[in-house]
Amino acid sequence: MRYLKLRRSIRIACAAVILLPLAGSADNTVIRIGTGGSAGTYFPIGSLIAQAITGRNGLHANAAYNEPELVAIAQRATGSASNVTDVNTGLLEGGLAQADVAHWAFNATGPFEGEAPIDRIRGIATLYLESVHLVVRAGANINSIEDLKNQRVSLDEQGSGTRVDVLTILDAYGFSPSAFKPAYLKTSDAIDRLRNNELDAFFTIAGYPVNAVSQLLDDGVAKLVPIEGPLIDTIVDRYPYFSIDNIPQGTYKNTASIRTIGVPAQLLINSEIADELAYNITSMLWSEATLKLMSTGHPKGNDMQLESALAGMGVPLHPGAKRFYQEQGMLNE
Repeated sequence: MRYLKLRRSIRIACAAVILLPLAGSADNTVIRIGTGGSAGTYFPIGSLIAQAITGRNGLHANAAYNEPELVAIAQRATGSASNVTDVNTGLLEGGLAQADVAHWAFNATGPFEGEAPIDRIRGIATLYLESVHLVVRAGANINSIEDLKNQRVSLDEQGSGTRVDVLTILDAYGFSPSAFKPAYLKTSDAIDRLRNNELDAFFTIAGYPVNAVSQLLDDGVAKLVPIEGPLIDTIVDRYPYFSIDNIPQGTYKNTASIRTIGVPAQLLINSEIADELAYNITSMLWSEATLKLMSTGHPKGNDMQLESALAGMGVPLHPGAKRFYQEQGMLNE
């Protein structure tokens, strides 16, 4: 597992920059939600969540849990690994992250083994299942993970959850990055290189459909390759946050059903957020008005269901969120 070690940049004085909102403040309370790059799913989903819980938008104006002074901002970021770090230090108040990355970071296990636990992150909710996309250049003669050997492959950029999980999956196949001609690119850069025949394949983990991937397939310059076979069962058994997933036929143009691996996407916040504020954010997140906004704003919004809000939660719930789920009868007192 030595190839799973993360190298994260030092953030100068980040531990001293704790900008956390206080309930009852006369000034605006700001919640910055770390998302991902513009080519993925985190940014549009995070933007919808920010819109839903911002008080001035009036979505919950008549609700007891409304926060009229709350201003939520979806902030572009690298992805899961950087988000859990920044939420932990207070550089962000909230963030989206893959369930496995959050669990490993909190417990200093897996790719975070040997590092200080990232133990100030707390769960608000599981949102939807993200899917591993293996996108390959048309004509590259790549039809499986095994075919990636010696090819030009982007494993995504440092700080992304995609990179963490892809290295985990490849390790199960017995591959290290040295088996490829690896690149570590954000999705938008990987797409540009693939179009210019400077890259043969790239991975991205996101809720389908990914608009940038749709455009590649529509233009006929790429295809999706399934991740399947006996090793998939081994991976799912070994890593409980992975599950066997399926991208349905018709999700992408001229693409049959694609077998792959899925992992839950979650909304996290810093443990120092006031309990009442966390309770109100959770209440707003699962309101009928928010769910309607999510379902009309992005296809993955349809997958947000209160019944699965605790699925795969591998970090402690924030006490405010815990109170909400107890009131819903989803947790014991």
